[in-house]
Amino acid sequence: MDDGDHSSLSHVQQTTYTSDAKRRLVCLISSFPTRVFIISTRVFFNVDGPAVETPKPIPWNHWGPSNARIFEHHYSCKVHVCGNRVLQAFPVDTSTSSPNEYVLHMMDFSPLATTNRRGLGRVVKDTSTINYTGKFAESLTISTSLPYVEVVSDRKFSFDKLKAMWIDKDRIYLLNTNWTHRRMYTFAMKTR
Repeated sequence: MDDGDHSSLSHVQQTTYTSDAKRRLVCLISSFPTRVFIISTRVFFNVDGPAVETPKPIPWNHWGPSNARIFEHHYSCKVHVCGNRVLQAFPVDTSTSSPNEYVLHMMDFSPLATTNRRGLGRVVKDTSTINYTGKFAESLTISTSLPYVEVVSDRKFSFDKLKAMWIDKDRIYLLNTNWTHRRMYTFAMKTR
C-alpha cells in the first residue's frame, strides 16, 4: 500500500456508504443450470394499502418482468450484490464444463446509471427470455427487462483468484486461494 492508498483509506473510513432500502437488489440463485434472479426491492415498497391489509398473490406478469432480470448459466457461477450493483464472474470459454479463466461483469441497476452513464459501459434494456422445463411442470417461458449498465473487465482471472469476490461502493475484492502468497486483490471498476 502506498501513501496515496493511506489517504484514500482514511477518507473512506470517514464517509459511510448506506444504500437506500427502497433501491436495493435481492439475488436468488437456483442451480443446475444456474439461474440468477436479480429483483429490485422497489416493487415491495410500491404496494397499495388495501393489498398490504389483505395479502393476496400478485401475478408475475404484473410485477416481475419490469422489476427483475434473470441470467442463465450452464456452469457454476459467482455472484455478489451490493446496493444496486451486481458483480458476476463469467467463464471466458463456455464450451468446457470446468472453466479455468473468468472475466468480471459489473452491472449497475440504478435508474440513474441507465440514464446518466456518461459513456461508461453499455446500457442493456432488451428483454431477456429463458425457457424452463421442470420435472413436474409444463414448459415455462420467463421474460425480464429490468435495465442496467454493464461494464466488462478486460482482465482475465484464473479460478484460484476467484475463491471469493465481493464489492462495495467503489471497489471489487477478490480472494486468492494460493495460500503461499496470501493476497487479496482489490481494484476499482467504475460504472458512473
